[in-house]
This record gives sequence, structure tokens and C-alpha cells, in this order.
Amino acid sequence: MLVAALLASALAAASLPDSTAIPTGPRFASLQGGEPLGAGGAQAAFSAGFSTLSAEYAQAASDGSDLGAMAEVDWLTTEAFLGPTFRYLTWRFGETFVSWRARAGLYADGGATWAAADNRAALGVQIAPGLAASRRLSRVIVSAALDGRFDVTFARGGGQALGVKGSLALETPLWGDLLAGARLGLGGLWSFNDAPFANDSPRALVELEGLLTYRLF
Repeated sequence: MLVAALLASALAAASLPDSTAIPTGPRFASLQGGEPLGAGGAQAAFSAGFSTLSAEYAQAASDGSDLGAMAEVDWLTTEAFLGPTFRYLTWRFGETFVSWRARAGLYADGGATWAAADNRAALGVQIAPGLAASRRLSRVIVSAALDGRFDVTFARGGGQALGVKGSLALETPLWGDLLAGARLGLGGLWSFNDAPFANDSPRALVELEGLLTYRLF
């Protein structure tokens, strides 16, 4: 009788949902990859590491597109970006998604020289188009992206910069509506005329960032 009662209690407890349990797989999309948020979705994403800090908000504009805004600071070079973001689904096969994405807005360089002696202060605009892909696995979202970068600065006689960066991100769910992961990025930047780093061009771009994404609704 006692054994039967204990067994019945265990089975009943196992059938109840555990709100603190780690989910078995990602329940929502990542802002790092190509899967859109879907109608009505909204997220906030944060990154920190070498060598940037960023915060991004995005919400679904339609089933296949997202609109948002992003603020990013490179603490090593004191470069900063602030502006809107856009992502548009172009291809899907099962749980693999590919999207065009872009950001455009204000670019500024504080001119810090502790890590780059040839850095110079500047203010301008930046346009960064890219292509992002993601794949849902049982416990992980894998994202890969290739992003371009075009800067126009207005300080001194003005300058331009062209860059490209590839990145790979891995994210896994924690609790509820929270994803955590990491991103590795490698690329290069070519600067011309009086743009920052024109005297040290081309310059390698390296990033290793921790990621947190929270689904707002």
C-alpha cells in the first residue's frame, strides 16, 4: 500500500509542469540569425565582450520582416552606432532560415588612442547591409552572418571606410523567455582619406561576445 501510494504521488508530480525547468529546445527566434520573429513578436537583445557592448530591440512588422533599433559601443576604439535595423526573410527550408538584414544610422568615434594610436575623432553615418542564416537544432540555435559596412565621416576633410565581417553565434534557452549564447566574428576594415584609422588601414576586426536575448511578447 505504501509503495503504491508513493508511486502514485511520483507519477502525479511528474505530470505537473515545472515552471523552473530548462526548456527542451528554443521556443522563439534569435536576432542573430535569419528567422523572423513572426507576427506580434518582440525581443530585446544584449551583447558584451571583446570589444563591444550593444542593446537592440526588434518587433515583427509582418510574418516575414522585423523592424527595430540598435545602440552599440566599441569600448576599445570608442566607436559608436545608433540607428534603426531591418530584417526580411528571403528563403526557408524546414528549420533553416535565410534573411537579408541591414542597419543604418549615426556613426561616431570618440578618438581614444589607448588601443589604436592612429585613431581620430569623427562623426558621420554608417550603412551596414548583410545576410543572416540560422538553423534550429534540438537544444541550440546556430546562426551565421556576413555583414558589410560603409562609413562616411565629416570631420576634417571627410573620409570613407569599407568593411566586411563574418560571424557565428550559438544560443541555447535558459528559463522561460531567455536565450543565452556567444558570438565570434572576424573581418577587416579599409579606411580612406581623413576617416578614423586611415593611417592604419586595413584593420582587423575581431569580436567575441556573450549574448542574452529576452522575448518580450
